[in-house]
Parts: sequence; structure tokens; C-alpha cells
Amino acid sequence: MQCIFVNYNMLSRLIICLVGLLVWATPSRSEHTYTNFEEALYEKTKVRSLKITYRGLDSLPDIFDQFPNLEEANFSNNNITALPPSLFRCKKLVSLNLLKNKLTELPEAVGRLRHLKYLSVSYNKLQALPDSIGHLTFLEELGFKNNQLTELPETMGLLRHLKKMTATSNYLASVPEGLSKMRDIEYLDLSDNYLERLPNDIGKLSKLKFFFINRNRIKFIPESIGQCQQLQELDVSFCGAMQLPNSLSDIQKLDYVYVDSRTLLFYSNPRNKFRQHIVVIEAGTINYRPSLLF
Repeated sequence: MQCIFVNYNMLSRLIICLVGLLVWATPSRSEHTYTNFEEALYEKTKVRSLKITYRGLDSLPDIFDQFPNLEEANFSNNNITALPPSLFRCKKLVSLNLLKNKLTELPEAVGRLRHLKYLSVSYNKLQALPDSIGHLTFLEELGFKNNQLTELPETMGLLRHLKKMTATSNYLASVPEGLSKMRDIEYLDLSDNYLERLPNDIGKLSKLKFFFINRNRIKFIPESIGQCQQLQELDVSFCGAMQLPNSLSDIQKLDYVYVDSRTLLFYSNPRNKFRQHIVVIEAGTINYRPSLLF
């Protein structure tokens, strides 16, 4: 039997060489990313990603069914007002970024993108979300902040794998009762709306870590929120004279609760009082939450 002894320096050089070979042999993701339609149409089957941003586009060509392997589409920061039908025939699409455009409608056909995991339509002019949004059962992240939404479809409750949802700065007066069925949600931002109440069974969101309902009209939070034992941050500032439920004191992982001077606090639990930080926010203060970098 032959024994081979390799010292530390030799082993390190060997690992570096192997990593270098792997990097060289593995095709770069950018090789399949195209930044204009002309080049993409020359190599239709190779297109995995389309990234066409900051071009001032007011429309998209109806050619997306010519890219059978398209997985990511980023058309953010344009002036797009409508979406072509072929976009919703991209069966492998997992990421769709339409941030900062001029969309007034999201077609029902979006529900055909059954493999979609990421969808951003924030900073548009949407007045409603289609009921078919509930068909996107693999969706993990959904952003629609800074639109003109007044309500959300009941089908939102079907998004069982959703982990992050940002609905900031709309005109929402209520949220559907089915919201509490989104059992995988970890980050939920409903701030800067017109909400008056939350579902009584909000505590069913057992994986919720970050919950922001500041700048609404909510008068109280259901006691069931005490069941959200993973909750780390809660922002209820500038909702008026809100009474916080005492069940919050039993959440061991709750680090920060953001309030304003009118908020009526909960009774502290001696076991958690050194961990839970109550932060009083003054009017005009911005960027006060660590999770803003989430």
C-alpha cells in the first residue's frame, strides 16, 4: 500500500487549483443574460435571462414565446404601460421584475406563470391585483408597494410558500381574512395604508419575523399575535392611540417594538424585559429600523 502525505501548503495549492478549474469549466450565468432583444433573438434557446432596464421602454414586443428557456426577466425602471400576451406563456419563468414602470393593470394571465418565485410590480399605477395571483403557489417574494391598490384579492391566502410581501404606500382599507393562511410568511410590510383592523387569527403566521403596520388606522392588535413566537421586530408607530396586547410580552425573540408617544404599551414579562426594546419614534424620523436592509 502506498501512502501519500500532503502537507498543509501543498493541500492549499491543490484546492486552489481545483477551484480554479471548476470556475473555468462552469459556464458563467452572464453568458445566458441578454440586455437587448436583437441579440436574444439570434440565440433564442440559449436565453435564460433578459435584463433590459433604464431604456425608456413604453412597451414590450410580443416575442417571449420564442425564448423557451427564459427563467428571469427584468424590465424595471422603464415606462411600460402594458404587458404582451406571450410573456405569460414563458413556462420556465421564475423571476419577473417590473419595478418602476407605468402599469395600470396586471393581467389575469399572470396566473399562468406557475413556477414564478419572485414578482415585483412596485412603483407602478396598479389599482387592483387579479384573482389569479393565487395561482402562483410557488411564489416566495411579492412586492407591490407604492401603487394605488384599495383592496387585495381573497386568493392571496393561497400563497402558502410566500416568505416576503411588501405592500407599503397603497390605499388598503383592509386585508383579506385569508392572509393568516400564508403560513411561510417571514416578512410582512403593510405600512402606510388605511388599515383599521387585522384578522383575529393573525397568530397563525407562526414563521413571521418582521411585521410592520405603522402609519395606519389600526386601534388594536389581536391577542393571537402572541402565538407568533418567531417575531423579532414589530412597528406600530403612528397608528393613533393603539393598545398593544399583553401577549407580546411572552415572545422571547421579540427584540424591537417601534411605537410613538400615543401608543399604550403592554405589561412587560420579567423574563424578557431585558431583551425587548421599546423604541419611541418621533415624527419625521426615517430609516430607524435595522431590518430596512432586509
